[in-house]
Amino acid sequence: MRPLDYFYDNPSWGEGRYSQKFCAFFAGLIRVIFGAMFRYRAYDLHEQLAKLPEGQGLIIAGNHHSNLDPLFVLSVLRPRPVRFMAKEEIFTLHPLIARLAAWVGAFPVRRDTADLAAVKRTARMLKRGEYVGIFPEGTRVRSADQTVVYHEGVALIARLAKATVLPVRLWGTERIWPKGAHFLRLPRVTLRFGEPLSLDDEMFRDMEKDALLAAFTDEVMRRVYSLEPPRPVVCGEEPPRPAALRAPGEEPPRPAALRAPGEEQ
Repeated sequence: MRPLDYFYDNPSWGEGRYSQKFCAFFAGLIRVIFGAMFRYRAYDLHEQLAKLPEGQGLIIAGNHHSNLDPLFVLSVLRPRPVRFMAKEEIFTLHPLIARLAAWVGAFPVRRDTADLAAVKRTARMLKRGEYVGIFPEGTRVRSADQTVVYHEGVALIARLAKATVLPVRLWGTERIWPKGAHFLRLPRVTLRFGEPLSLDDEMFRDMEKDALLAAFTDEVMRRVYSLEPPRPVVCGEEPPRPAALRAPGEEPPRPAALRAPGEEQ
């Protein structure tokens, strides 16, 4: 039996890829099940992908409310595999769970530490032309008063791999199993993809190196939370946003780095 590192370090797409039969089957199954349960829709994906060079690796960065968020992204990108960083604890639960996670493209990362091995592995994936999903919030945002610190790993990886970032925002996943709930709920889920950005963009070219990673990470998340649903979200109230990204007038106000041009404090 092949070791798990084989699935982490071999291509998931193109010549020489490891078998994607299970991954393709899993993504298709999720697509059918989630389509029936959550009636999910994705917007602007193909329009944004069309702006990118063919064969280029891509980071997909989004907000994070539910453990099911990666599965929604995986299903809308099918048949293209999407790798996802997953907390290391998942791979220690049971050998079968670790193998299933590896088969669908997940790979471990140590949270709350600078996991340079995972960063370098991700950069290699992107240089091979693979897609990698990252949630810079690092944890699920379960309430409006939750303190969230954005992880600059998304910017570091983008710099190492010279990769483009595609923002995505999800609505509705925060209501699937809200904090304190005892039963699964079936809200409508919406995804919308935004304008790609990279460190080669003009706004980052003359920025000091010490401030570059934080500024790029903040801009990624600003673009994520600036996306608006193409139609009213019928699943319920607006999902909670971190304090740094609350609307103008809310307390505490957004820091200057995340405010739109001309927006007052």
